[in-house]
Amino acid sequence: MRKINLDELNRVIMERRKEVNEQIALSLGSDRKRRLRPRSKGEIEALNQISIERWKKAVERGEVKKLGPRKFYYDHRCGI
Repeated sequence: MRKINLDELNRVIMERRKEVNEQIALSLGSDRKRRLRPRSKGEIEALNQISIERWKKAVERGEVKKLGPRKFYYDHRCGI
């Protein structure tokens, strides 16, 4: 069995990351699952409330930046 240290493993991962991500993206395709049933009025209202609360929290945390009068940037990776 071949032994490999952590530094070498990290190096190999970083070298091959781009090509592996490309292969994964190509193999997945663009098939997106679509909803077949319409949402109920209550489900729509609940999802809207959840979305509004998430947006408000993001604004409070500084994850939303205003780029123009009608253009925003939502940096969802800020907390990482």
